[in-house]
Parts: sequence; C-alpha cells; structure tokens
Amino acid sequence: MNILIADDVKIYRLAIKSYIHKLWPDAVVYEESNLDSVIKDVFDVEYDLLILADSMPGNEQIEDFVTQAIKYTKVIIFCDCTEDSAKAKRLIELGADGFLSKTATEQEVISTLLFVFSEN
Repeated sequence: MNILIADDVKIYRLAIKSYIHKLWPDAVVYEESNLDSVIKDVFDVEYDLLILADSMPGNEQIEDFVTQAIKYTKVIIFCDCTEDSAKAKRLIELGADGFLSKTATEQEVISTLLFVFSEN
C-alpha cells in the first residue's frame, strides 16, 4: 500500500504517518510539503491514498487536482476547518473520499482511514 501525505507542517505528516503504520505496518508512506511537488510526483508512484492539506502552498490548484486525482486513487482532505466549511464541502462535492480535521483524535483518524478503504 502506497500513501502520500501532503501538508506543509511536518508534525501533522508525522502524526498521520504514525496512525497509518498502526493500521498497516507495511504501508509505504510518502511525504510532500506543497501541492506543486505532489503534482510533479503523483505519477511516479501508484498511490492507494492521497491525504491532502487544503492550506499548503500551491493549494489554489487543489480543486482541479482533486477532480483529476479521484479518477485514479482515494483522496482525503486534511483541513484546519470543519467538514461543514465551504471549502471542505466543495472538495467533498468534487469527489474527495473523506475529510479529516487537523484537530481529529487518534480514533477519528483511524476511523476515517478505515472508512475510506471500506468503500468500493
């Protein structure tokens, strides 16, 4: 399993990575700090999941990117906002598979990851 976490804050990437490894110890987790790097590298690896922060550098392209990415992989939006915010709602409407708040508890993160992979 290949997962990409994209956020400009390293501690958030490390936290999500630790939860992923609790669920799937053999998962390969890649990290990026801005959307431009994600866009450049996304075709180098076949990802099973992209976890994308909506507030990282380059995010002005996030709607277009999510629209294309959902054709190939699962996408979770990682956000400082709530699922009811206009930005999160818009990305979910575009087809993102899930939403994860940056204030989520460990159990919420794990539940979201399991939910996204339980969908067909």
